[in-house]
Amino acid sequence: MDEIRNRWGEVLVTESLSVPWLALRTRSRHENMVEMSLRQKRINAYLPKYKVVRRWRGQKRVVELALFPGYVFVQPSAEQYEALRYIRGSCGLVRAGAKPATMRETDLEAVKILVDSGAALAVDPQLVPGQRVKVIAGPFTGAQGDLVRVKSQDRLVINVQLLNSSVSVELDAEMIWVLSDTEVARPGESKVRPLQVSKLAS
Repeated sequence: MDEIRNRWGEVLVTESLSVPWLALRTRSRHENMVEMSLRQKRINAYLPKYKVVRRWRGQKRVVELALFPGYVFVQPSAEQYEALRYIRGSCGLVRAGAKPATMRETDLEAVKILVDSGAALAVDPQLVPGQRVKVIAGPFTGAQGDLVRVKSQDRLVINVQLLNSSVSVELDAEMIWVLSDTEVARPGESKVRPLQVSKLAS
């Protein structure tokens, strides 16, 4: 494994096969500015957004809002860490102890799938435990997350651990399979465990 260090020799992130995704905190309502500044510096960035209808001067307007207010996901190379300190509107990386906290790649991919689908999303400012599943059909195909039940509706929940938050979307339980502890359990195989949907308090 390779280590990314700052100019003082302190270890920032231990790399494996790929450059990790991190969460960069921003000032209130500065997410778009921060994302633009990152792209201008050629730093890989991702700001997930969702659309909502707002009323403005008696008319309805569709606006885009940050899915996780106050955060932009970044994937800097070793040479770009120093530049993160000079991004206008940013407030530093989310950290786990002395090192930046990393985003699980499967969770970020799932967030992208949900956002790109255009479906109605719900954000919860807490982690929601459930049974780990993978979507195998429909607009969310490939997304992994937890299955919970809210008011008799099945929802796929993507827990973003480093932000202590989650995003969820309604789905058909027939479109998923249960993930085993060590590998993906495919439909029709005996190793698939019975589906046990957790209930989320309303």
